[in-house]
Amino acid sequence: MTIKFKVPPIENSPGFIVHQLDLRLKLGLHKAFQAEGINMTVEQWAILSCLWEEEGIHQSAIAEKIGKDRHTIARMLNLLDKNGFTRRVPTNEDKRRLNVYLTDSGRDSKAKLIPIVLGFLEKAFTGLTQEEATELMRILKHITGNLESLKA
Repeated sequence: MTIKFKVPPIENSPGFIVHQLDLRLKLGLHKAFQAEGINMTVEQWAILSCLWEEEGIHQSAIAEKIGKDRHTIARMLNLLDKNGFTRRVPTNEDKRRLNVYLTDSGRDSKAKLIPIVLGFLEKAFTGLTQEEATELMRILKHITGNLESLKA
């Protein structure tokens, strides 16, 4: 089935709505971190989250997972390294290639950061049932997949 779209007013445009949601989620989570005295960006949180799933991955793999370019990731990793959350180690095969590892502080931060994120998401999703939230995620992933296939 094909959906017929009309050009809506901007505030009803799917792209605009998703963009506004993205901005508000990032700002809200950043403020939630600040309220707890944590100086961390949402992008830095995303990097740590990737590394909690799998340490020792190359920074380009992190860039791909969180949708940022490798230069941006390098800058964010510089800050995470400086703040003692991560460290980059050259691979044996190519000393120019750096894999990223968590420090003890990076591993320990999970216990403090995850409750903040979960609390923020509960507030953001207030009024939705678990089923509605799951369906929303399914729909957003479906649309993302459609758009990914257009790149090919």
